[in-house]
Amino acid sequence: MIARKFMNRQVHSARIDERIRTVLARMRAERLRMIPVLDEAGCIKGIFSTFTVLERIMPPYIVEGDLDSVSYAPDMGMLSAHYAELSDKLVGEVMDTEPLIVHPEESLFAVAAELIRFGKHEFALVAGDRCHLEGIISAGDILNVLGDWQGDV
Repeated sequence: MIARKFMNRQVHSARIDERIRTVLARMRAERLRMIPVLDEAGCIKGIFSTFTVLERIMPPYIVEGDLDSVSYAPDMGMLSAHYAELSDKLVGEVMDTEPLIVHPEESLFAVAAELIRFGKHEFALVAGDRCHLEGIISAGDILNVLGDWQGDV
């Protein structure tokens, strides 16, 4: 089975020039954690995720373990201020610019292997010309296909 046959074609996306707060509101409404980012011509430019936002608003000294205990570190007020500052930026300024892109003719097996190797995104973007988004494939999509499969072993 090839990617084109089991990819999800109903894809929510963001534009590279949208404000982060706008995209996050849309992602919350749709219960999304990641979203492909496209330019004005509809070409894939990256991936935007809630993890990327969290990564950007956390102080490095907290994440890198420079403190023995973070219980006394500033918390909600500082994070809220960082979030407010970041949310005014454009998605293109903080997105991951190296998304996993697979070809529509790749096999389910190949896409599964790529998702595991890539490791940092929960889905692969499907694009025949490495530019125009045709769909997405998540690990869950692959497992659904396998769970429904009635073929010979």
